[in-house]
Amino acid sequence: GQPITAVRVTKDVRHKHHKRPVVVYQAAQHAREWITPEMVRRLLHHYVGGYGTDARLTKIIDTTELWFVPVVNVDGYDLTFEEGFRLWRKNTRDNNGDGQITGADGVDLNRNFPYKWGYDNEGSSDQPTSQTYRGPSPTSEPETAAQVGLYKRLRPAYLINYHSAAELLLHGVGWQALTRSPDDAIHDA
Repeated sequence: GQPITAVRVTKDVRHKHHKRPVVVYQAAQHAREWITPEMVRRLLHHYVGGYGTDARLTKIIDTTELWFVPVVNVDGYDLTFEEGFRLWRKNTRDNNGDGQITGADGVDLNRNFPYKWGYDNEGSSDQPTSQTYRGPSPTSEPETAAQVGLYKRLRPAYLINYHSAAELLLHGVGWQALTRSPDDAIHDA
């Protein structure tokens, strides 16, 4: 139920309609990945602090629209600071409507996007108790709907969604865990 904060950085930021390429940096899709908001926050400060003094950063800000979303999963993130929830991954959807958040609750926001939603159970699960529960329907979660709405409006040229748990560099279309995408060889290179 809390707002998701996004910070827009670009030259002449007061003008709402730019024709500059858009870059989005976002984090804390998974609630327990505490280091990721700090990564986005520090990156934001790096750009803003270097504006006007670092020619490379100044050029990027003058020619690009940068968006920083430090915490996508605000309610889940806040829950991880409560006793017994430090490793909570999902959002705080009360799946069974009992008024309590337990292991049978929450949706993995990373699996709630509409593309290939529910294709199979290889990369996500239809079981609410699973850490990769995809939710009852595509874009069922307010956090996912907010992201999809932002992407449709901004049409980013580049987007990075920071994660920290698995020490992986994921790329391409990741809707299956064991099936490689056609561009994986290029990305690996």
